[in-house]
Amino acid sequence: MDWYTKWNVSIEILSGAKLALMIITIAIILLIILGGYWFVFYPNQKIKQIRSNLVVEVDGADTRYPNLPLGKLGVFFEINENRKIRVIFPKLTQEGIEYIYSWHNLQSIRIPGSKKTDTQGRINLRAAQELAFLMKEHIQFVEPEILNLRKQWHKINELLELVGSSEFYASQQKIYERALFQVEKLLDKAEELQQVYVGFIREVLIGRKVAVYDPNLLPDDGLAVDNQYKKIREEYQTMKDTATAYAELLLTRQV
Repeated sequence: MDWYTKWNVSIEILSGAKLALMIITIAIILLIILGGYWFVFYPNQKIKQIRSNLVVEVDGADTRYPNLPLGKLGVFFEINENRKIRVIFPKLTQEGIEYIYSWHNLQSIRIPGSKKTDTQGRINLRAAQELAFLMKEHIQFVEPEILNLRKQWHKINELLELVGSSEFYASQQKIYERALFQVEKLLDKAEELQQVYVGFIREVLIGRKVAVYDPNLLPDDGLAVDNQYKKIREEYQTMKDTATAYAELLLTRQV
């Protein structure tokens, strides 16, 4: 083999090596892009979908928690810094309902399709969609309000007892009595509102159980939210606005 042939062979080997290196480089770049999509963009996109849909489907939830009325379906509650999703599963009890709070990996969470192929899947999804907003409102608004009002009642009642035993502050006793009365009315209304929420959620879950045996027993247009809860919430808000004046007054007259 003469020097010219050897030169051409060397050039071909180098060209082939460069081509192979280029292919490997492109493959690595594609893998990095795909990895970035899978580990960064896709999870963020999925989290955004979960937040906007509220209703989620959790793989294995029906096995982990037997006898859930909605099966694998639950309501999104929160997400932590490790991208774990906290889901609420409603459960029927003898006298009311129970909320099961459960943490799950993002990989086990799916957004349920709007078009379920099986009848029970469609019934579960419809029930979950009806309950999602009410459950979140019950948990994030009604229950904290009741806890806060009970704390206010104990605090005002304690102050009332103090001013009642004081010679200097005895003249303020009527103010605290009126404030206590307002808080008691507000607490009664909040507890009434809670019973409406619990009652409606329970009826939807019972309807889901009934539908297992006869789906035709469910109304064609679904269970509409009872206007009773809206009315009571409006009454509660009006009472709360009225009581706010007393609360602000107490802040300036505490013993």
